[in-house]
Amino acid sequence: MGDTATMSGSRPQKPSVVCSLHQLDGQDSDKDFAKVASIVGGERKLPKISYLKHEAAAVFKRVRSFGSFQDLVVPDIDGYESSENTEDDDDDDDDSWGLSGYVTDASEFDRILISAWEDRFAGGLFRYDVTAVSTKVIVGNKQYVAQFNIGRATNKRPTEFSIDKVCQDFDANKFNFTKADLKEVLFSFTALAGQADENVSRSIFEPSACVGESPTVVLINVSPIEYGHVLLCPRVTDKLPQQITPDVLLPALYMASESRNPYFRVGYNSLGAYATINHLHFQAYYLMEAFPIERAPTVEIAPGTHGDCTVYRVNGYPVRCLCFEVGDSFEELATLVGDCCVKLQGANIPFNILIADHGARVFLIPQVFSRRIAHNKIPESVIATGVNPAVFEISGHLLYKQESDYDGCTESSAEELLACASLTETQFLALIKFTVGEGKNSPSAVQDLTAVVDSEN
Repeated sequence: MGDTATMSGSRPQKPSVVCSLHQLDGQDSDKDFAKVASIVGGERKLPKISYLKHEAAAVFKRVRSFGSFQDLVVPDIDGYESSENTEDDDDDDDDSWGLSGYVTDASEFDRILISAWEDRFAGGLFRYDVTAVSTKVIVGNKQYVAQFNIGRATNKRPTEFSIDKVCQDFDANKFNFTKADLKEVLFSFTALAGQADENVSRSIFEPSACVGESPTVVLINVSPIEYGHVLLCPRVTDKLPQQITPDVLLPALYMASESRNPYFRVGYNSLGAYATINHLHFQAYYLMEAFPIERAPTVEIAPGTHGDCTVYRVNGYPVRCLCFEVGDSFEELATLVGDCCVKLQGANIPFNILIADHGARVFLIPQVFSRRIAHNKIPESVIATGVNPAVFEISGHLLYKQESDYDGCTESSAEELLACASLTETQFLALIKFTVGEGKNSPSAVQDLTAVVDSEN
């Protein structure tokens, strides 16, 4: 395979796993104008991870996540088993790849991501030092995680579009990821070609490879929330708007599955649910705590009607939401969740997605926080905190912009804030009916859902 390296088994040497800033500089005579858009045409070479599509059942033996609110000792996920274990696995947690205490359980994907991310950190590409922010677990049964991040509050890119429409056309005049510096790209992430080859049994890393006409790429988030915070941009030069369909959700599921670390989660914000850029992207990072939403109890909905996947209603959490659990196939899970997202987009209902358990569980979280602000239905005390419930916040990792709010936050104040984002019970029951319930195949499902949501706002 030449310069390729398998993602499991014997490790490649550390110098080969990162395309450093110096290497990227060498690809352009004018370094100031090396942008992601320059990869159009397919001849640009980047580090490349070609992931192996596999049956989910081959990886996920049992979904346990992080227990429950009554089991607050966070375990690793023992349901995850790699079929590629070797006698050398005892070496996997050492620090020879530059990994810190933030990430100690790692696959080759994790090692490549963290090595490249730390290279960009050393190169000064981030707007602030995320390792210096203040973080604490809020006392209480749910154990929400609070962070005071003044850098993100003051340096994050502002929203450049209307927040009242979930579906908006891509606008090339506004910031999009083709305008990002090429140095921010860590690697491309694509399905492995020639999957039928019996000799190919695992994902492959190439330090330098042609990436094709419109690759899916992983970039740093220059305004990070946590360690290892990255963006996944499917078919980046196709300039897709921030909207979900089954085919663009699939790479995010496989990205989650490539990580062996239970603290790596992938998230998505629709427009109106605190996405700030209308160019298709997911976010991901390592948070060394359980998200409270992961612990919440669930009740199965319409058993036996969703193929091999299982759909649950999440209970005991301030924001009403759904949880989807994989069966045998990530493709089936992507179709089920993606079709629900298409309906929410058609009904103009903002939503967030949290992908956990190595892709085995997907939380679909509809929300109306920005809509309620527009109708003056959010308490001023909540608005004054400046906390925007995007995917990670709405899942229980709350980013405070003022130190006094961070110092004074309590479980009750966190739950008051999150509850402001939730659909009412009537709205949520209608959403269940028209997305995964008996009305999901109704020709008027989208219109009926829109009518119920609009009637209560």
